[in-house]
Amino acid sequence: MRDSTPRRMIQQQMYARERRGIFRSTEGYDTIAKSSGLDPSFVKKTLHPYCVYDAPTELTNRGEKDEALYPETTHLLHLENGDVLLGRSIYQAADFTGLRSAFFTHNYLIPHEAGRETADDYRSWLKAAFSNSYDIDNGMELPELSSLPIHAASAVKPSNRSLLSLLNIGEKPFKQLLYAVMSAVGGKKKIYVSLDVPIAQLPEKALQLLHVLYASLPYAYRNQLGFITYAKEPQSRKSVHLTFVEQGSLRPGDRSIEKDYTFDFVSGRISNVELDGMEHPFLDFVWNHLEHAEHADRFFKFAESMLAGMDPDRRIAAASYHELSVLYQIEEGNEALYEAHKPMVLRVLLDYLRPAGALESKLRLNDLLLSQFDYEFDQVRQDSVPQAYLIEAFRDYYLIDRPNIESKLVAYFIHALHDASKRNGQDTMDSIYAAVESDHALSQAFFDKVLSDGRLADRLLLPFIDKKLSALTGARSVLERIASLGSSHPALYGYESFHELARRQLTTKLERERYAISTCSMVLTQLSKLAGEARTQSRKRQPTYPGADLYELLELAVYRGMLSELNLEKLTKDQLGQASFLSHKDQLKQWENELRDQRQKSSAQMLLALYDWLMLPEPTADLFGRLDPAEVDRVQQAGRRMLSDQPELKEAPRLTLAFLSSSDLEAVDYEGLIDYWQQHAQSKELIYRFFQWTEKEPDFIKARGFVPAYATAVVGYFKKHDRNAFKKRTNRKLFFEKAGPALKAVYKQAERELASPLARLFRQNRKGTLITSLAAIGIVLVTAGIMLSLSDKGDSKNEGAMLPGATPTAEAGSDEPDTLVYAEDSEAAEGEVASTSLVFLFKDAAACAAFAPNTLKIQAPSAEAVEYKELELHADCANMTDAALNTVNPEGTESTEETNGTNGTNGTNGTNGSDGTDGTVGSDITETEARISPVVTPSETPIADGASATDDQVNAGGATDSTTDSNTLSSPSSTADTLFADYESRVVIQLGKQVDIPDDSAILIGETEYRLTKL
Repeated sequence: MRDSTPRRMIQQQMYARERRGIFRSTEGYDTIAKSSGLDPSFVKKTLHPYCVYDAPTELTNRGEKDEALYPETTHLLHLENGDVLLGRSIYQAADFTGLRSAFFTHNYLIPHEAGRETADDYRSWLKAAFSNSYDIDNGMELPELSSLPIHAASAVKPSNRSLLSLLNIGEKPFKQLLYAVMSAVGGKKKIYVSLDVPIAQLPEKALQLLHVLYASLPYAYRNQLGFITYAKEPQSRKSVHLTFVEQGSLRPGDRSIEKDYTFDFVSGRISNVELDGMEHPFLDFVWNHLEHAEHADRFFKFAESMLAGMDPDRRIAAASYHELSVLYQIEEGNEALYEAHKPMVLRVLLDYLRPAGALESKLRLNDLLLSQFDYEFDQVRQDSVPQAYLIEAFRDYYLIDRPNIESKLVAYFIHALHDASKRNGQDTMDSIYAAVESDHALSQAFFDKVLSDGRLADRLLLPFIDKKLSALTGARSVLERIASLGSSHPALYGYESFHELARRQLTTKLERERYAISTCSMVLTQLSKLAGEARTQSRKRQPTYPGADLYELLELAVYRGMLSELNLEKLTKDQLGQASFLSHKDQLKQWENELRDQRQKSSAQMLLALYDWLMLPEPTADLFGRLDPAEVDRVQQAGRRMLSDQPELKEAPRLTLAFLSSSDLEAVDYEGLIDYWQQHAQSKELIYRFFQWTEKEPDFIKARGFVPAYATAVVGYFKKHDRNAFKKRTNRKLFFEKAGPALKAVYKQAERELASPLARLFRQNRKGTLITSLAAIGIVLVTAGIMLSLSDKGDSKNEGAMLPGATPTAEAGSDEPDTLVYAEDSEAAEGEVASTSLVFLFKDAAACAAFAPNTLKIQAPSAEAVEYKELELHADCANMTDAALNTVNPEGTESTEETNGTNGTNGTNGTNGSDGTDGTVGSDITETEARISPVVTPSETPIADGASATDDQVNAGGATDSTTDSNTLSSPSSTADTLFADYESRVVIQLGKQVDIPDDSAILIGETEYRLTKL
């Protein structure tokens, strides 16, 4: 059938020095003729640059006129569109004028036609026939040609080796030249060759050498190589890879060609081509078949078919032909090459077989690989241990052709493992296991085969699993791996040895983590989940495998190990809270039934009790019921430690359980419980609220009131840790006064026991102290009367009689100052230091409210003033009568309300009641004594007011009060009431430390000075 596609014709172009040309009308070099199919612009831009000729220096220097001695130059290059430019330039001794030398160039443009090129096209290119001249009178249009004109073949053709020998090119230089040609075509470097032949023979010998090179090159190179057979100097030209140059033009040190390949066969100097130390199978193959072109062609056809469908760059990569030449020779029966290049051979085979459809299109390579696999399998059967790269190669081939090799590959792996295990070939075993794990289908096939034989499983599989689990870092990773193996290969569940292996690996990892309860809880939770899933799967899958049995075995092993390592003394509340498995009582009961070690049983019961105690919302003492006293004590100690971080009132029921007696769970260690609150509570107010909470709790209060031991413990708390509690008005209002009757009674008891020795003396002998007090008051009154009488007789000039030494503070009727100030000391108590305060009493509430000094000075007699800053003020600018009384009596224990209640019981003298000891007199005397202070109430006014109180005034006031007391025995508090009746407001300034303030000291606040006077 005739090809209907029209063929492009070969175009011609001739270039010379003439009288005129196509592109110029005057004489000179120009295209003088061309075929009609050549575009003028293409001729000028592409063809003209290659229409050149430089006469050899050797001939021009001697003025040679013989044209025959000048070498012609043939050029061939492949253009970007695939067309071939083939041309020749020759020397002309004279141009059309006969006066000067010139040159003549004849070019053929051979069109590229896909599918019509052959690997032997180079033969016609090298034998092309060219015109030596052209007469422009014949016209400027040349015919298009259907074929390339060629010279007749030479009758005598030397062999390739003979030619190389003639040109002084041995094996190594030829291989270097061939390597350089292949590298230049695929790269950017150029090749310059200087042959050891006369200049006139250079073009012919160059064409002969090119014929040998073309025959030695793979097809892809033949279709890209460009050359020039003669050039005066080395010069880089586009698309020209190989240039033959005049002798002497390759000068050492020439910077323009220092990176290119140069071959000076005259001097034997070759640069930038070094093949030593490396193997070049393709170059060896070509040299060995230099005289057998048909054998080489068979290889080139093999290479073409193997490279089909692959990356085009591989067709011009020298490495591809090194690899393929080895494969070709192995296919031809050269097994030595396989043994020498085994890793490379297998890698290359796989590389060529990976593309889609390669198995069908490259059957020769597929058959070659399978034959090598059979060879390697035979070696394994003969007890040879394969190397790791063989395992990886055959695994990769499995990924390409699974169905046809799976069973054979699994058998190969099993045999290889068996041989490697006997010869300690750990690397091979690791490679096989890695290969098996890398693909799920292969892993499934391998495990199924091994698990079908128990001996194989014990010998080959379990050691592998053991090693993989040992390499993991934590219990979570081990458990995940066990679950993955069981899920992928359920038959593993049927092996007891696998159960034991899994148990040992999991417990080993937990031992490294000290059986941390958080980790154990996570593992137990996961195991419970896996066991449930296994039960579900077993109902769906046939045959069934006891996966749930394995996970239940592991649960018990983890639980036992955790109990053996349990240390309640180091367990934290956070860790305990993470032990969610302790909330599953049914599961715990099953595990506990399996416990045989008594210590583990004890740990289990203590851990559960501790969890229920601290995690359940309303724990009761029943949770200790299964524990013996020693266990109860350990659990309580652990609980106390966990709850000690700033306990809250809501934890009071839980904390109370911590102080139940370990031998009698109905008894509470009240003292220890209160001490615990004292040590860990954030504030004392929290302890007071705890006391209030106990009023409704049966562990603390019974029908008749508080448990005596608890009441004693509360009183002991105030005596040991909080002696000043009843001195603080805030405490009274917020806590003590709001307490229930039972708690109030305890508070009163504590307050009485905290009273001063004098107050306690009054309570112990009320009648005796009352008589003594009355006698003392009578003596004071008699003495005062005598003094007043003497005063009247001794100084008749002083009308309005005053005590001696007294200075009026104001006009008559205004004896009392507007402000009083005195010092008050507070005793040290646990957690507090002793301190001194200044108490300012005001008649006017507005003056009290405006009184807020930032600093003050204390001026002692005959001493420098001491300044105090950062004052702490407590103001009560209201009715301060009761507060003032309490301040005057810091040791007081009974209130006015208490006294009035007593008065309401019997008559005014305390003797008419049914119980004389509880009558009014007894109570009043006690309160009177309690209100007596060792210091005297200050009675001075500011200096700015123009008056100062004297000791006589104070004494006078004291005498008056004493008289009042003696006249109103039924109300002993009336003395203090009379003294401070007009001072309803006060400000207390705390100095922050205890200060010894002399009696006549002055208190300086700004410009105002106050005098401090003893009470």
